[in-house]
Amino acid sequence: MPTARADVRSRAAAGARTTARSTVRSAARTTGVALLVLALGACGGEPGDTSPPPTDPVAAPTTPAPAPATTAAPPTPGPEPTSGPPQVVPADVATTLQGVLDARATAVLTGDREGFRAGLAQDGDLLASEDRYFVSITQLPLTRFSYRLAPESLVRTGDGYWGVVEVTTRLGAFDQRAVHTLDRVRFARAGTRFVVDSTTDPAWEAAHLGLREPWETGTVTAVRAGGVLGVLDDGTAERGPELVAAVAAGVDDVSARVPYDWSRTVVFYALSDPAFLAGLDEVPGGDPQALDAVAFTVPVGPEAGDDAIASTRFALNRGALDRLGRRRSGDLARLVRHELTHVAVGAHDDEAPVWLSEGVAEWLSVQAIAPEDRRVPARTLAAARAGALRLPAEDAFNDEDAAEHYALAWWIVEWLVQARGEQGVWDLLDAFTDRPDEDDARVVRQVLNLPLAEVARRGADLMARTYAPAVAEPTDGAPPTGPAESSPPTGP
Repeated sequence: MPTARADVRSRAAAGARTTARSTVRSAARTTGVALLVLALGACGGEPGDTSPPPTDPVAAPTTPAPAPATTAAPPTPGPEPTSGPPQVVPADVATTLQGVLDARATAVLTGDREGFRAGLAQDGDLLASEDRYFVSITQLPLTRFSYRLAPESLVRTGDGYWGVVEVTTRLGAFDQRAVHTLDRVRFARAGTRFVVDSTTDPAWEAAHLGLREPWETGTVTAVRAGGVLGVLDDGTAERGPELVAAVAAGVDDVSARVPYDWSRTVVFYALSDPAFLAGLDEVPGGDPQALDAVAFTVPVGPEAGDDAIASTRFALNRGALDRLGRRRSGDLARLVRHELTHVAVGAHDDEAPVWLSEGVAEWLSVQAIAPEDRRVPARTLAAARAGALRLPAEDAFNDEDAAEHYALAWWIVEWLVQARGEQGVWDLLDAFTDRPDEDDARVVRQVLNLPLAEVARRGADLMARTYAPAVAEPTDGAPPTGPAESSPPTGP
């Protein structure tokens, strides 16, 4: 199965790279964000409220909002603000509300469920949804969790306030740095104190947020073994130990060959709810649900710069998991190794063409498989024997012929290993890193002393010579490791 690279946007204008396998490696922008100062007209009132913003002196922020960072959707235009000089929220109110958030964060970090509920309005629906959130997030290995209220975002509604908060999280050793995201919360009076009485504002979220983490939108189960953390839901939780074990084995396999320094820790998602994958934008091929898996980087947030990455994670599609049942554990292991290659290689293939980054991942994913069990699509093998395989343009890599493109990319890397040894693979990747502004074909010629078309021809020729010439079998469906099957290779 192919994989690809793409830009995926999520979480309020934060940028990140993702990878996908379907098969696609994609590049995503997922969780980090700068703290936004919101325009009064865009965020006042209850969720969905279209009435003019309140004129209470404590309601108006002192400064207008800047435009959202990077490519987040612009705020939905709101009602015109009322006239009059801007006013400030009294400092003691903002301080009190920050204290409510501090107590909430402490309850999460200490697993204090009663303390967490004490900071909520006694509304049945709110308590039920927040109980689910608490159960989910307290399973994560949080070493940092906090809220920071933006006082200038506070808007009074009745006897309460809406406010934007910056949420900071760090999943222990799984994140290199803390991640900063946004949320919007409503505070209401409960006797003499304030409590949280809403964490949902659909209109604001549609305008300011994109992809949400699974534990923010539903109940998850976290399964951990060593340096592997699996995030699952009700539809996949029973396979948690099996999947964590497969990923842990894959970490060992990939680490044995990738020469770059990496943490050897990884978070993966295996979810039956399609919302997370459906939230990915700009995926090659256009349909995240067509992916078997997607690797994505989680940025720290724009204030740290677009290139500041907290971690790289990957998500497995429920459809792929169903297809790759326990009887096909070898195919699942190959899929996992492919994604882990992207995690381990990290930024070292940022400047590489997609055929090389995906070819390396495909090549490494099969190294634990006996040569006679490695498969390529029968149609691809026929094209290789006919001398008809060609590398596509970058933007066509994941078109309807993606299966052929991924197989050819894999066998180009196989040829490179035979010609230059495994170090030759990493030398070529590093050459692209060192020459980010040079044409791909020029870099290949400088490193290998061959034109790119000849390199592709040699990879196709090696594929044709490796596999038995006349025993190709028809595919029995679309296996996870390749869209179609051919005869087994006769040798390495």
